[in-house]
Parts: sequence; C-alpha cells; structure tokens
Amino acid sequence: MSHLAYSEVAEKAPLHKRIQARLQAQVTWVDEDSEQKISVLGTTENVSEANALINITVLPKVGSDVKLRLYDDKKSIIEVPAKVIRVERDPGKPQAALSVIKNLSKWKDEVLAAAQDWVSRDMRLNYEGDDWLN
Repeated sequence: MSHLAYSEVAEKAPLHKRIQARLQAQVTWVDEDSEQKISVLGTTENVSEANALINITVLPKVGSDVKLRLYDDKKSIIEVPAKVIRVERDPGKPQAALSVIKNLSKWKDEVLAAAQDWVSRDMRLNYEGDDWLN
C-alpha cells in the first residue's frame, strides 16, 4: 500500500530546474531595526525557476522583502523583488534563499539562460580536455 501511495505522489510532483551557477548578485533591503538601507554583493550558489540561493556576508531576516539584482560579467541581467525564505548562518558560508515575487516569466527566460551560459563557459574554461567530461 505504501508503494502505491509513493508512486502516486511521485507522478504528480513537478520537476523543478535548478542550475548551479556563480552569477554576481546584489541584495538590497531596509533593516527593520535601524531603518538603514543595506546593500550586499555576493554570488549565486544556484538558481531555479522562482528562487535563488545567494552567498552573502550580511544576512537579512527571514521574511524580509529584498531587491535582488543579478549580473553576468558586470552586465545587469535582471532586477526583481524577492522575499527571504531561509538563511544559513554558517560562518564559513552564509547564505540566503530568496523567492522571486514578480516578473517570474522574465526571471525564467533571462536568469536560467544566463545560468546555463555560465555553466557552459565554466566547463569550457576549466574542464576542457578532461577525459571524464562528456
């Protein structure tokens, strides 16, 4: 019986595309306590169809509204409003998971394409000639 329930759930679960790419990111928000505008530069760990995991040194609070701007080779790709859905307070690798609030179709078109380009460029530059790379 549990096998049947598992296969039923598995068939209905959507597949989400997640791309591990290191795009430049700028996260900006207003601190609730000091009411100061904070802007932090970082890099993406990965991007998906509606989210991004960002490596940044200063973390916003979970639930905060932020502005996320992504760059590829210093060229702006997109700027979107996002919400902080999770933070990882690891001192060696602090991260914020952001969920895109608006412009999802533009996000999917432009960010996923830029991330795929980054992966192709990274493989070409860093792994060309390796026997294990297909």
